[in-house]
Amino acid sequence: MTSHTDTPTMNTTEQVEQVEAHKDIDVLAKTWILEQADKEVKRISKVGSQVTPLNIINCGIVPNFEMKKARAVHRVELDTENDISKIQQVMVSPALVYPHKPNFRYVHLILVTDQPVPYLVPYLYQYNLKVIQPAKEEDGRKTPSKQVTLKNDLREFLFINKSGFRARFTIHDYHNV
Repeated sequence: MTSHTDTPTMNTTEQVEQVEAHKDIDVLAKTWILEQADKEVKRISKVGSQVTPLNIINCGIVPNFEMKKARAVHRVELDTENDISKIQQVMVSPALVYPHKPNFRYVHLILVTDQPVPYLVPYLYQYNLKVIQPAKEEDGRKTPSKQVTLKNDLREFLFINKSGFRARFTIHDYHNV
């Protein structure tokens, strides 16, 4: 029995080149993100305030299909052992266009806890993520699966610390300051 695939196979050289290209993008992204975070820490310091930078170990977007419109939940694994259930407020900076990859945006997340100095988390995310919404049946009415673009207004977060403890946070209102 033979299998058929519509995708062309790559030789080893092409695979290595593709992996190397992704590594270059990751290094470029990391460098750019660290530059943006450093600028923000310096800007905040100049106005007489402080933040403690926190690195992200891993992040991603998890689709939430429970609402009428599918929403993005931002899963952010933080490089800290701190008790993230103590997060009282999440502030989000205006988004910057990430110049090295289309459809990505960058924000600073300020996490306010019961500590006197808030945390600054640099966050790069995809803003128009398309996913397949699964088929569902509600009140006898069937809806087939379909491709949807997640509503991504940076309101839903799932923070995870290095110990695996999780804290879900929803931003109900944005205020300009």
